[in-house]
Amino acid sequence: SALRIRKFGKFGLLILAMKVQEFMVPAADVATVTETDKIATVIDLMLSKHISAVVVVQGQKAVAVVSKTDIVKAYKLDFSKDAEVKDIMSKELFTVDSNHDRDRAARSFEANKTHHAVVVDDDGNFAGFISAWDIAKECVLDDRAWPWIRQKDGKLTPY
Repeated sequence: SALRIRKFGKFGLLILAMKVQEFMVPAADVATVTETDKIATVIDLMLSKHISAVVVVQGQKAVAVVSKTDIVKAYKLDFSKDAEVKDIMSKELFTVDSNHDRDRAARSFEANKTHHAVVVDDDGNFAGFISAWDIAKECVLDDRAWPWIRQKDGKLTPY
């Protein structure tokens, strides 16, 4: 099941939180670039897809992320739009496990002060991508479902 059940609070309410794999953007749908692509390519992707980060890949492996913050820093440092992605990408790759639940992912985001994460499967392979927005959206969907339980297919069932 994609849902995790745990006890919560003194009333013993059951909380069901979706696992990351159920709401992530799958790797095949993630906007990606290579280290040798131009900064202009990243900017075009972000604007055309209305996204705030892209994943840098080497083959099928995620190696870095370029965020809007990286683009702003590049602008401030007078990088040319023709400079390569490797010159501005965030070198430290933040990942979350696809089997972690939404709340654990949120705690990881908070602890690492980040807004994006590459999702990895049990073998460490690039499985997808999530943002703080994706986590917030999941929270809102669960809140709207109350007092019902939202199943992974979106259907609501009573507690």
